[in-house]
Amino acid sequence: MYLQKPSLYARDAMGIICDPWQEELLDCFQLGSKTARVSVAAGHGTGKSFMAALLTHTFLGIYTPSRVAATGPTGKQTRNQYWSYLQGLWQKSVFQDDIQWQKTKMYIKGRKNEEEWFAIWMSSSKDPKSVEGFRGPASLGGANFIWIIDEAKGVSDSVFESIAGALSAENSFLYISSTCGAPHGHFYMSQTTLKDQYKTFRIPSTISPRVSPKMIERWEKLWGKDSPIFRARVMAEFP
Repeated sequence: MYLQKPSLYARDAMGIICDPWQEELLDCFQLGSKTARVSVAAGHGTGKSFMAALLTHTFLGIYTPSRVAATGPTGKQTRNQYWSYLQGLWQKSVFQDDIQWQKTKMYIKGRKNEEEWFAIWMSSSKDPKSVEGFRGPASLGGANFIWIIDEAKGVSDSVFESIAGALSAENSFLYISSTCGAPHGHFYMSQTTLKDQYKTFRIPSTISPRVSPKMIERWEKLWGKDSPIFRARVMAEFP
């Protein structure tokens, strides 16, 4: 059931009631999608980084065994956002006792080989080649694997090139999300010229129930409704 509708796992295992777009996003990673790529352009406060963490727990829970690798523009950014959300969900999970939590890695206990079933984060800012070589479990021929790239607008194209080879096996996925930035780079192209290769989401802060109207008004006064900053960080548009 969870392999066909992953959003049900998020509800049952962690008690998370998703927004409609979040539910649709999780269900993109159902069994049979083969090689799925998802790109999310979103405004502040909409839950894009939280979704990266929720997807990680869900993926590890429904695909057995599986691996998740995550990166961002800097190690500090990835740790402070994605990994902290991941820890919070671990504490909510009914399977908390089955997961071993570490500073840069979480893995499923009870496996003879702990390298078969885990999630890990790393920095790719200094050396894009450091992300090469990550694939799904060897026992599955590299299947059941997902790359997660948070704040993807700040990640170089060379990183995307380095991870491309890891997405060839069945049930290999890519999730990238970010606020919008300059109109160039792989994240921009995933929402425009490469849109046919991705399932895309655009989530402005103005439509999210998680962002209060007062916060929207504050940002509008701070940056100006027609400013590039407001368009990028609130309206999820490329200025």
